[in-house]
Amino acid sequence: MNQTFPLSGPMCSDAAAAATNTAARDWLETQCRVVGYWRDLLLERGGDDGLISALEAHAAFLQSAAMGRV
Repeated sequence: MNQTFPLSGPMCSDAAAAATNTAARDWLETQCRVVGYWRDLLLERGGDDGLISALEAHAAFLQSAAMGRV
């Protein structure tokens, strides 16, 4: 039997919403680590300062979002 689960509305439990929030925050933290990897690689290899700066700003944004500050 194929079941579908609503993403919102009265059928969406608080537990499901909390689990979705946690998964989204985990994903944001993962993306922050990926951005950090590329920033570090650029730093090691003399990459473009503007690109490094953009990645640093993006990592800061992702971290803030993961912590619920956005």
